[in-house]
Amino acid sequence: MPPSLKVLVYDGWTNVPVPIFRKQSDSPKQRVSKKDAAAKAAKTKATKKASKSATPVVDADAEYPQDFPEWVNSYDVVIVTYRVLASELAVALPARERPRRQDVVYANVDRPRSPLVICEWSRVVMDEVQMVGGGKTEDMVSLIPRNASFLRVDDVVGSSRLWNRLMLPAYAAHFTAFIQQYAVRTVKASVKDELTIPQQTRYVVPVEMGRVERHVYDEALDRILFELGLDSRGVAASEGWELDSSLLRTSIRRLRAICTHPQVGQLQRQLGDKVVKAPLKSMEQVLESMRDQNWKNTMDDRKSKILLLTRQAQLVQQLAGDPKRERKSLAVLEQALQAAESMQSDIVSVLDEHRKKGDELKKAYTDAQSEDEVDESDAEAGPGKGKQRADSPSTEVSDDSDEAGVPKTPDGDAYKNKLRALKTRLRECRIVLHKVHFLLGDINHVLNQNEAESQAYAKADELRRTLLKTTETEARKAMEVLRKNEETQEIDDDDVPVIEVPYLEKGGVLTHALMKEANELIEEVINEQTELLWQWRTHIKEILMKSFRAEEDADGGEYQRSLDEQGEVETYLQAYTHLLADKREAMTNERTLLAAHDAKEAKQRKTKAAQQAIGAADDDRDDEEDEEILDQRDVIDLLPEHEVLQKTLSDERKTLYASMQGRSIKSIMTDIHAQGAKLPEKKPEKQICRDAVAQLRVLMKEQKELAHNLDADLAHMRRAFNQRVMYFRQLQEISDSVGAVEWEGMLDDALTSTDNELVQLDARINTNVARQRYLEHLGKKGEEDEDEDEEACILCRCEFVRGFITPCAHIYCEGCMKLWISKPEGKTCPVCRVPINPKSLQRFTVDDKKAPPPAQPSKNGEAAPQTRRRIEYNTIDPGTYKDIQAVECEGDYGHKIQTLIRHLLYIQLSDEGAKSIVFSAWADSLFILQNAMRENGIPCLRIDQADAANKFRTDPTMQVLLLHGERENAGLNVTCASRVFLLESVVHHGFEIQAIARIDRMGQTRSTEVYCYYAEDTIEKNILDLAAKRGLSLYTKANALGTVNVSFAGGDAPTSPRKKSKNKKDMKNQKGDYIMKTDDMLAILFPHMFEDLEYLLPEEAMASVHETMEGEQEARGLPGGSGSGGSGTQQVNAVAGPSRLRE
Repeated sequence: MPPSLKVLVYDGWTNVPVPIFRKQSDSPKQRVSKKDAAAKAAKTKATKKASKSATPVVDADAEYPQDFPEWVNSYDVVIVTYRVLASELAVALPARERPRRQDVVYANVDRPRSPLVICEWSRVVMDEVQMVGGGKTEDMVSLIPRNASFLRVDDVVGSSRLWNRLMLPAYAAHFTAFIQQYAVRTVKASVKDELTIPQQTRYVVPVEMGRVERHVYDEALDRILFELGLDSRGVAASEGWELDSSLLRTSIRRLRAICTHPQVGQLQRQLGDKVVKAPLKSMEQVLESMRDQNWKNTMDDRKSKILLLTRQAQLVQQLAGDPKRERKSLAVLEQALQAAESMQSDIVSVLDEHRKKGDELKKAYTDAQSEDEVDESDAEAGPGKGKQRADSPSTEVSDDSDEAGVPKTPDGDAYKNKLRALKTRLRECRIVLHKVHFLLGDINHVLNQNEAESQAYAKADELRRTLLKTTETEARKAMEVLRKNEETQEIDDDDVPVIEVPYLEKGGVLTHALMKEANELIEEVINEQTELLWQWRTHIKEILMKSFRAEEDADGGEYQRSLDEQGEVETYLQAYTHLLADKREAMTNERTLLAAHDAKEAKQRKTKAAQQAIGAADDDRDDEEDEEILDQRDVIDLLPEHEVLQKTLSDERKTLYASMQGRSIKSIMTDIHAQGAKLPEKKPEKQICRDAVAQLRVLMKEQKELAHNLDADLAHMRRAFNQRVMYFRQLQEISDSVGAVEWEGMLDDALTSTDNELVQLDARINTNVARQRYLEHLGKKGEEDEDEDEEACILCRCEFVRGFITPCAHIYCEGCMKLWISKPEGKTCPVCRVPINPKSLQRFTVDDKKAPPPAQPSKNGEAAPQTRRRIEYNTIDPGTYKDIQAVECEGDYGHKIQTLIRHLLYIQLSDEGAKSIVFSAWADSLFILQNAMRENGIPCLRIDQADAANKFRTDPTMQVLLLHGERENAGLNVTCASRVFLLESVVHHGFEIQAIARIDRMGQTRSTEVYCYYAEDTIEKNILDLAAKRGLSLYTKANALGTVNVSFAGGDAPTSPRKKSKNKKDMKNQKGDYIMKTDDMLAILFPHMFEDLEYLLPEEAMASVHETMEGEQEARGLPGGSGSGGSGTQQVNAVAGPSRLRE
């Protein structure tokens, strides 16, 4: 803006510093600015007035020197954002007319109006209209009154009827000619000779994906094609197929994200109002995660296969008409045994390898601790620092016996989590192995093979003991602690600690009744409660101290018997807990916090039983107790006999509680003390009162210590009880695993279904084994001890670039494997003769040399067509690219981001002080970029940081500005930068042009460069090609130089005319860098489907077609020529669908 103009930035009607109307009474609703409201609130707080509102009291008839129209008229220009305009629509629309009753006075009928619609403006100018995004802004702008309306020419048109007709599509040419006569449109192309913008050059930077990224991309592509129901040619895999456009759009965005980094879209997730950030992984960590997940899937499938084999063996044994059914069943079980032992061996190997990593972590932690101790001894430590360091979380280690010494760091936590998962998987494997041995013992018993039977049962028993060893040890420890607790806490089962009565003397005249009441309470309540406690405690311990009946042999009913004991012990434990609370209340008239909490929670229950119990109770105390019991019933699911026991124990306890009559030893002691305080010192009864109070205090102290010991004893009893239940639960789990087989329908159908599942599992296991081999190969690539033979084909002994790995882990080059598969004997591995399935072969690349993209086979083996079209892009100079790749950088963020970091570091060396802006379509990729730049010492800013744009312009040390390609590609003037980096090829070319225009504009003094990165052999390359075919590409050699023409974005529309959607919802959905047209999405995923035929046929075939066409033209006397394969006609592209199925 020129300095002479006075500019106002309008921030909404709620922030106007002057009244909208001259009189507040004329205003529909009083408003004050946030600044005035905050000042008033601070003043109110400082003076401590009684008013609770920060809104000032305004006189309704007060006159103000200015209202909004007068005040805004003092400015020349008012600037407002589209966001503010959209939020103002609600107060800009007039109030709706509503039916009103007569003779009724309504309050707050009027509503506030936007100041923008109460003034008449000279003109309204909308800049960067493509950033509007929704209909609210358009509607708001239409409501603003203005003098100059560029499309309102009533004097020329004559009437609104003619004007409306002129805007019909049939009169589009007349409308254009009419507008051109009265309007002037100036674009950069028309004044390019007058502009002084320096030269701009645009380049594409092809980046080959790394091995890990390529594997992630290929797996995602295969999964997407499967979900879409298409093969690699775009042909439907089933009849009745219909394309899911939304799934296709989401899938393409997922593939585009993987091209940048495998974690894009997974780092930041919205959970409610919070954004949860996942840890950023290096490519090595991504590969490790892929290996772990594939290994888990393989182990799950192997376990499922073993279980299916045992089921098959049990089903075969049910074939009554087959005399050899036992032998067949034995053969299947031996196969299952071999698979289970192999699986156990593999898990143990992985577990041992993982423990070695734990040893390395412990050693590194110990070494770090030793260095810290040396540093601490050499340096002067401040007061308390040593203790603070010892107590800090980073120095804590786990107390678990198998995890002792592992530091509580992220790496240590990851190690422990994986260790526990591996132990759990080993336990599951051993349960399956136990089942196999147990069934082998059964089948050998039927076959009268006594020695084999004994061996099988012995191994099953050994496995059972191994599986139960941990829980059995814990249960025995708990029982031993319970036994030791009796000795250390001086709690004797045979000696009940009752109180001798009478405990107090008879007392004097005034205190005789109180003394008698205390003695009766001790004798009739407290002693009775103590005896009952000891009786119940003895019974509970008898059950808990029983030896494990399943130690010698298991009959399958152990867990049910333990459930019966659990119900009985749990019933006693509940009553015992409540009786302890009753005794405490008899002494101090207080209940424990736990008992009070249980009662409170019971009150909040909403079950019908609890509500009926509350409504039927007469006594508040009884309500609480009944509710506690009802609450526990739902938890333990008591048997009928245990419910009877619970009612008996509860009645016995409540009888004693009712005898208290609301009195306690503490309340009696208080009364005695009060009576003694009234007596004069000379009265002998005063001393009697003092002695009684002292005796009762001693009693309360002794009973408090006893209650504390009983509480500790109760905790040990509960722990022992829980450990026993855990032991029998695991024992029952093992017993249930060897139960009889069950099936639905016919036995033959069940066998057939099992066989089919086994075939599918075998195929899946073979595929996962090959994939695991490939993932391990990716991890070993580049290591010094790598086997050189792996780079040579086993058959031809030649080095190769692309090859296959079989499920048996043998490696072949692509040519040899394809030739072998085509032969009749090609159904097995050429080396070990293991059966192979062409679908289970895993393709891989053995080095990083550039290789042509492989032709992906379709479902029926036919490869997808490859185009011969070659588009000449203005690619970055190979020498410069080689120099960029030679720059050293830190971190492992994937090939594309690593190349960009090297490029920025290269610019630091070659053009010191140069600034760059980087655009990406993903928030996660900006986060990854920011971390990568910080690690490599590249100063950078994100635009969402405070005052980022101004700081980037003014701070000479700030070199990179990170912007979101969809949300932040317009509205910024960053001519201080001379380079633009687009991290992805852009779909919406309007975004691309706006992004480039941030530096390619008036005020730029340096030559500018634009670099568009794309991953080779991916859909990013297809996106660039699609733009080039439509003449929209900015990076072809014909369009790579010069200032970008903003009108260039108009070519985004398809070449074929389409009816424009008038639905505002559809227009709103088109926000962002999305591909909305189905044909465009298919053209990106399957470019050959929309390619001209002349580029799909081989050159020899096209030459033959040309000769045939020329001959026919000469025979007909038509003018011939060496055309371009039918240049006069337009090829009709094929459409994906069932019509292209091959029978």
